[in-house]
Amino acid sequence: MAASMDAVWLRRIKSPGAETIAILFGLEALARGTASAVLPIDTVRLLGSDEAVSLCVLAGSAVAIPAVFAAPYLARRFGRASLLSLSCVGGALAAVIFALDLASTQVLGFVLRALGVALVSVCLNLFVMDYVRRGDLGRSEPMRMLSLGIGWFVGPMIGVSLAQFVSPAAPYYFSAGSMLALMLLFWALRFKSAPGVRPTANRTFNSPLANLGVFLSDRRLLHAWLNASGRGFFWMSFFIYTPIYAVNTGLGEVAAGVLLSLGAGWMMAMPVWGWLARRFGIRAIASLSFGFAALGCLAAWGFAGLPLWGAAGIMMAALAMSVNDGYGNALFFRACRPSRRTEMTPAFTTYRDVAEISHAILFAILLIFLPIQIVYLVLALILGLLAVLSRTIHPRL
Repeated sequence: MAASMDAVWLRRIKSPGAETIAILFGLEALARGTASAVLPIDTVRLLGSDEAVSLCVLAGSAVAIPAVFAAPYLARRFGRASLLSLSCVGGALAAVIFALDLASTQVLGFVLRALGVALVSVCLNLFVMDYVRRGDLGRSEPMRMLSLGIGWFVGPMIGVSLAQFVSPAAPYYFSAGSMLALMLLFWALRFKSAPGVRPTANRTFNSPLANLGVFLSDRRLLHAWLNASGRGFFWMSFFIYTPIYAVNTGLGEVAAGVLLSLGAGWMMAMPVWGWLARRFGIRAIASLSFGFAALGCLAAWGFAGLPLWGAAGIMMAALAMSVNDGYGNALFFRACRPSRRTEMTPAFTTYRDVAEISHAILFAILLIFLPIQIVYLVLALILGLLAVLSRTIHPRL
């Protein structure tokens, strides 16, 4: 019986589907997670200030957002597979640039990293909608988020260990290798666009601005975007500023890696969080988890003078947001009609870039005048507002 189950599993991961797409998402998370524990600290050391990290993120986002809106054209011009491959190479090159440890190339590394992450996300989300049926999203999304959680859980620990025991450049080379592994696995699985899906004949979808207008006019799509943007804003702030918080409050660099891994480690329970979302509904899970995350961030701000208590607040917020991630992008997948997938997916995936650019601008200004804990007060306010907004999600979801 066990041999039969193994054979079924092997057949499933050797062909495109929910399991293999989840593995690809996990490799991308591993690539970013490995660098996440060391990149903010290295950037502060090279450029000399906490706000310099935000400015680097801002530069990357400013380039990535136009690229995401151009993704439909790029996908038609070069093909999704080629676009994903080029994005993986760009992400790997960014990691190699970070390994050079030069102040003069740090911004370029952030730009290439943002481009790689944004376009890989667009391509993978398109393949999710091609290969996963709408009725299976409630189970496939927790699987995808679990794979992401594993990558983010082991990545920071690998990064800190490599930096401590091998060399400061080793985490970045490992990150580059993970991006190239994603590309190779993608080609080995021979993904292709689903032949039954055709874009709408409406000519306005050839215009990125027209696509954006259609997206913003659809209340369900817009709500899905706001929900995902809030989650993205939290996790980007968590992975960028938690290491700085740990160092500035005296916990140290090793503790920074531990906090990142433990925070992402809650995603290991993603099958449970997905079951909770199916059992109690997305509206209840979203409103409660955003609310508890806001309380955790408020504790991190209030107890910055007692760093262990502050770290406990950060862990509480990470736990609550991992529960929130249990339904993944299901709000968008259920709201998006198949004929609009190619046009609407880039508009939706801007949530990552908008979250990144907004927190970069905001914190680049605030951190000039205020200590690092201000990040968590801002997060508490934003997550609290999203908890209220989540009460408007349709109760049947």
